[in-house]
Amino acid sequence: MSESEQGNELAFFEYGPEDRALLGELKPVLEQHAERLVAAFYRHLLSFPETQQHLRDPAVTKRLLREQRRYLLSLAGPDVDEAYIRDRRRIGEMHERAGLEPRWYFGAYSLYFGLLTPLVGEHVRGEPLRAERILIALQKLMNFDMQIAIERYIGRRERDLQHLNDELASAGRQLARDLESTGVQLRQTSERARAAERLASLGVLVAGLAHEIGTPMGVIRGHAKLLERAVQGEDAEWRLQTIQQQIERISRIIESLLGMAWPRRSRRVPVALRPLIENTVAFLREKFNRRGIEARLELAEMGSMAGDPERLQQVLLNLFLNAADAMPEGGNLRVELVELPEGQAEILISDSGPGIALEDPTQVFDPFVTTKEAGEGHGLGLSVAHGIVAEHGGMIEVVRSDREGTVFRIVLPLL
Repeated sequence: MSESEQGNELAFFEYGPEDRALLGELKPVLEQHAERLVAAFYRHLLSFPETQQHLRDPAVTKRLLREQRRYLLSLAGPDVDEAYIRDRRRIGEMHERAGLEPRWYFGAYSLYFGLLTPLVGEHVRGEPLRAERILIALQKLMNFDMQIAIERYIGRRERDLQHLNDELASAGRQLARDLESTGVQLRQTSERARAAERLASLGVLVAGLAHEIGTPMGVIRGHAKLLERAVQGEDAEWRLQTIQQQIERISRIIESLLGMAWPRRSRRVPVALRPLIENTVAFLREKFNRRGIEARLELAEMGSMAGDPERLQQVLLNLFLNAADAMPEGGNLRVELVELPEGQAEILISDSGPGIALEDPTQVFDPFVTTKEAGEGHGLGLSVAHGIVAEHGGMIEVVRSDREGTVFRIVLPLL
């Protein structure tokens, strides 16, 4: 983090000299109670099997407790400079080497804050407003520490994800060369299985990353809620509202990632198609706006169908994202929903892209068939969509693909 970036982050959290002075008053409190607080943290870790295994080595335990005590004492009005940032990063690296996942050391922030709150009240007994200001200053600093930790953790996971993406891109290019040079069905099957295995690993990584981000988001959401009654002024209230809105937005993205990356057995519940389509388009609205894509919906009211809403949403996401990829310079996306006389629902998805560059457009439903550049796509999205629609007793087809665009048609049975 550069000095300018550091200054911007501190300004966002509004941690300044007054906060530093308020926290400086906690030095005698922290020195007096540090051992007890660290002992509470240690007992908390011992109550979970996942963390017990990391504390079997006495040397590791001793080092961990020593670092925790040092961290607590460092909260007494620190000067947030480059040395401070390096120290917080070093703590994160130590946790990674010990094998502790972020949810455990983010939980420690919440635990310490809860333990320190009554101590602050006792320290400034009879001065509730001063206690409130000290706790707000403490929360600002701990939020800043959490941000440093999560940025470091996400950076490492992004490098892992990029490595997997590079491997997938390389495998995709190799698969294309093998198919073109040999045309042997046995080799096609072997390479497809290998690519599917790597895609499954990518799904596990995405799901794991979503879980890890979800835990600190919950901590930040809780503390942001506590600050609602503490902040004053229109600007401060706007900043707190922005934090809460962005937390909710991240949470929705995480839930969608988990639904797509972590397969589960299909279920059957009544599904209203019109709200499902509207919610899916709303989820992608920001992406469409960035690309200059205008989404027009013509959705009729109708009954429900029996299906799995998350898997049906996956079909819509695949088709909408493919349409967006076909219109990198902007265009029109049209979604129509009508009820057919045979007790079926018909969904038409039209884009204004250049059409599908295949002699037979129906090939897009074959596994590993893609019109995208090597490394940009692996040709599984529409194959999966075809399987989901068939599983629900419906059908999906390409009804038109030319220079004026492509139209996909989905027919699903209604209850």
